[in-house]
Amino acid sequence: MSQTLNEQIDAVAKFGMLKADIPDDITTNLASNIKLRPYQRAAIERWLFYIDKYDGRPKAPHLLFHMATGSGKTVLMATLILDLYRRGYRNFLFFVNSAQIIEKTKENFMNPASSKHLFSPTVRIDEKPVEIRAVETFDAVSNDAINIHFTTIQGLHTRIQAPKENSVSIEDFRNYKVVMISDEAHHLNAETKNTLTKGEAQDKASWESTVSEIFRQHPENMLLEFTATVDLSHEAIRKKYHDKILYDYSLKQFREEGYSKDIELRQADLPPKDRMMQAVVLSQYRRKVAEAHGLHCKPVILMKSKTIKDSAENEAAFTSMVAELTGEALDTLKKASEGDETLSRAFTFIMDTRAMSGADFALELQGDFSPEKVVNVNNPKDLESRQIELNALEEHDNEIRVIFAVDKLNEGWDVLNLFDIVRLYDTRDGKANKVGKTTMAEAQLIGRGARYFPFVAPDQPDAAREKRKYDSALDTSLRILEELHYHCSHNPKYIQDIRNALRETGMLDDSARTVKLRLKQSFKQSAFYLSEHVWVNDRVRNPRDDVMGLDSYKIENHFIYPNLMTGRITEASAFSGGELKRKRSSTEPVSRDFVVANFSKSILGTAMDANEFFHYTNLRNYFPKLASVSEFISSDLYLGGATVSVRGLPEDLDNLTARQKLSIVQYTLNQIETGIKRESVEYVGTKEFKPKKISECFIDKTLKLRMEGETGLSWVKGESNVPDLDQIDLTTKDWYAYDDCYGTDQEKHFIRHLNDHADRLLGLYDDFHLLRNDKAVKLFSFESGQAFEPDFILFLRRTEWESESVMQLFIEPKGLHLAEQEKWKQEFLKQVNYEAKMHVIFQGRDYRILGLPFFNNAAPWINEFSECLESIVGTKESE
Repeated sequence: MSQTLNEQIDAVAKFGMLKADIPDDITTNLASNIKLRPYQRAAIERWLFYIDKYDGRPKAPHLLFHMATGSGKTVLMATLILDLYRRGYRNFLFFVNSAQIIEKTKENFMNPASSKHLFSPTVRIDEKPVEIRAVETFDAVSNDAINIHFTTIQGLHTRIQAPKENSVSIEDFRNYKVVMISDEAHHLNAETKNTLTKGEAQDKASWESTVSEIFRQHPENMLLEFTATVDLSHEAIRKKYHDKILYDYSLKQFREEGYSKDIELRQADLPPKDRMMQAVVLSQYRRKVAEAHGLHCKPVILMKSKTIKDSAENEAAFTSMVAELTGEALDTLKKASEGDETLSRAFTFIMDTRAMSGADFALELQGDFSPEKVVNVNNPKDLESRQIELNALEEHDNEIRVIFAVDKLNEGWDVLNLFDIVRLYDTRDGKANKVGKTTMAEAQLIGRGARYFPFVAPDQPDAAREKRKYDSALDTSLRILEELHYHCSHNPKYIQDIRNALRETGMLDDSARTVKLRLKQSFKQSAFYLSEHVWVNDRVRNPRDDVMGLDSYKIENHFIYPNLMTGRITEASAFSGGELKRKRSSTEPVSRDFVVANFSKSILGTAMDANEFFHYTNLRNYFPKLASVSEFISSDLYLGGATVSVRGLPEDLDNLTARQKLSIVQYTLNQIETGIKRESVEYVGTKEFKPKKISECFIDKTLKLRMEGETGLSWVKGESNVPDLDQIDLTTKDWYAYDDCYGTDQEKHFIRHLNDHADRLLGLYDDFHLLRNDKAVKLFSFESGQAFEPDFILFLRRTEWESESVMQLFIEPKGLHLAEQEKWKQEFLKQVNYEAKMHVIFQGRDYRILGLPFFNNAAPWINEFSECLESIVGTKESE
């Protein structure tokens, strides 16, 4: 079989041909809290390439975005709607299988007050305001607006088959080109399958065939499908989507790149009531950990039952359990949890660290888990009416803590603060090591709940708020906010089933390994560890003291405005071979330069007032020496020096209207704004380095490592595949601070390289110590403030003439596949050598800090590193 569309685009991507700037009409019109993630940008780049450059593109494209649950498919829909409006589309049909998803999507698309609203308060495309409207029909809609018809596919089918007045009809799709957007699109494949279940047979007449009929009504219609779970193992479906999958971003990729919670399976040989109680304690632990770090997080528990009747009974049992809770019961549970590391840690934090008595803890739980904060969603009508509330569980005024459900939340539920799922039944449908349908649905629910809860880590302010931060520090208390606990009974066969299902969906990381990275006891007791310091810099807000005007942001002062409308009208006779006849004007368009500041003050003021970026308080952030808005308008350093080239008919250019002048100024300001945002740097790294105690920064850690190549393989246990490592007994090397090494191949090559030169170093220095830097300390780029954690820090200490000197070297082993894209790190390490400032004499010791080029054991990298290290180490007589 020939390459799929996705494989063709992948091949192009390898050559860097997809890289493109996302149009401003997309980026500036999304809600301010939306920052496109790298994989979302990749999807948009593929879309732009397909629409603009792909030779095989049909006039009426049918495409599928196969993207992981929680990856932000709705955000991608919003970007495509904005781009398609630029391309002349005005009418959009959004359809899905479930009514509850419709309500949620309407809220996201149409309600500016919603925290999950997708668009900026004012959408402007081609410098014109664009309204977003929900419509019942495309007949007589505004041609200047984005018109969206929201519907279920079942409801759409009914209206098409039995049309009513003022509702969408098949004629709408004949008379207007429409973009059809299908969410949870795997439901559209009932007709494609050769064998159907009873439910799929009922769907056949209404779903896939109806969509196909609508799609065929206009030659420029588009059909864009979005789903995380299309069944590509089915031959007919795989064939159908052979040339339609534009982007395939799997749940496995999503998890590996850090955008999901980690899944922890908690199996307990306990009745359902006790499992519910454990989940309540862990949920409250999460809330208290968040509060202790200044974060707002209201964790939610999903109690999942097998039947509606069971769900109601479990809810009643839960309500009774909470109402009757006592301090004595919690004290007993605390004592019983001593063999459960996670639960024990929760009780220790709440009742010991936070000094809360069992009685007070019981009262708190009775308040936080009272009946009004518990909901049951098994009634479809209740679910539909509460859909907005259930999709706003993260809001400060939303107090829901527990949800009882059977299967009503398996699709279309966007929740970030679900941390516990409690399975309140003990059946399984797996057979002969094959995953059953129910178990797979449970795994998919886990995947939905594993959406990451975004937060800014107090100890990592520069880390992405939407990605995991503590894979390399599992002992950190905030790690509990990066885990989803799935509570189930102790049933080894079911555990195997659910693990297989999670493995199939991509949510189970088979390659993960948890290891203890321990400092050697001898090192912990050494004077060096107890009294020495590591020198690091800090990150501060960029003062922009050297900014003197637009030129400081590399903005040229000449702009080219898109053509004015010429007003030319042409006609072509049907029998003249296409010969054009001109009317109104025979004058050819010309270009003319205008000084922007020469336009009237009212036009300049109106343009700047309409754009918050050019309000004085904001401009001062980027131009600290700017005295006033008047100076920005008149000074040659700013807007006063800007000219804009406008192309149009001479008579139009001689008589620009106020509206045209305003449009020209707005365009120029937008170009300036884009340039400033592109070049501006919010933070810089200080050049002054300050000391921190080594014993406070470098401690024992529990790490979760993905087994890739050498990473995660023990040196000491002989697991490594790097040649000759077994000849070095790392446990006896006093200069190596740890009891093992689980690093990459280049890290291990570097340690071996250092071991080969150990005798020479000990001949020049009293002692030396190598420390692995696993999030112990950070450096910050002088120019951009970007954080950097060098893999190793080498300390060289010696005493001469009654004075002690300590040299601190930052070292970064690097695979060649990463060397180019992380080149800035090597440049920064070089800058440290001549720009870092510090108290050279500190506590009677002479300190120096230096950076080395990347280490790689291949030539010529190894030669450059060795030469640089040799020049630094020198001889005993050199300084």
